[in-house]
Amino acid sequence: MFHLLAKYEDDKKLNRLLTTFYNRVSNEVTVKHFLMALSLEKMLSDLGRFNQFILDKPKKTYTDSPVQTADSASQVSSSSFKEICHHLVEVLKEESIEEDDIPRLVTDIMEIIEESRAEAFDRISSVYEVDNINYDHLIEIFSHANIKAEVDEKSILNIRIRGSQPPIYLKLNKANQELYFFGKVRCETNDLNSLNEIIIKANEGYPHFPVSALAEDGDLYLYAEHKFSIQNGLPTRLLNRIAKQFVVFFESAIRCDQQRILKL
Repeated sequence: MFHLLAKYEDDKKLNRLLTTFYNRVSNEVTVKHFLMALSLEKMLSDLGRFNQFILDKPKKTYTDSPVQTADSASQVSSSSFKEICHHLVEVLKEESIEEDDIPRLVTDIMEIIEESRAEAFDRISSVYEVDNINYDHLIEIFSHANIKAEVDEKSILNIRIRGSQPPIYLKLNKANQELYFFGKVRCETNDLNSLNEIIIKANEGYPHFPVSALAEDGDLYLYAEHKFSIQNGLPTRLLNRIAKQFVVFFESAIRCDQQRILKL
């Protein structure tokens, strides 16, 4: 999301428009309950901390009236949510945000605000501090979302999501305070030209989720990754959402293999 705003060359634009949005919603009788448990300071902080946990999505996903992503317990009525999103659209227009950028900004901003609201209602914090993040805790986090995960001999977390074919992987780098998801599927023919055909088709069809070729131990793989910092904490709900979205996007890229040369 932040890279969308970079072209406006105004470092204070995001905080300014979010502050305007917060005040406008808070002063609107019909929807002010949406922000009652959430302070402006926390909302601004979370937008900065959690922006990186929002994956790019297919263009058709972005709309100026997105669906709610929060758990049903913390959702508001659909009419209230639509009105809140409308306020955000109006603020973005007032800040001279280009028309093409508005649907994505609304979708991404509201997803983070919903997470921030949900945290405000948590009895036990759902954000892990960096010092408390380890593979045992990651396995526990995933288990709450019915995601199977186990550590292999290379100290990499193997993740299996019900209903999906390819496994995905998660590596913890405590020294750099980073986590990164990656997926890789071996090319049986070991033919780079054939693999590149798949990569070109996948990247043209799904530009939001770039894939590439990886050479490893004499084999070729279709490869994708998403890296993010855990320096400011790890929001567990967003982590589970990333895992599920990542495998769906990776499966879409794999389906571009019309020659069936990728080994699942």
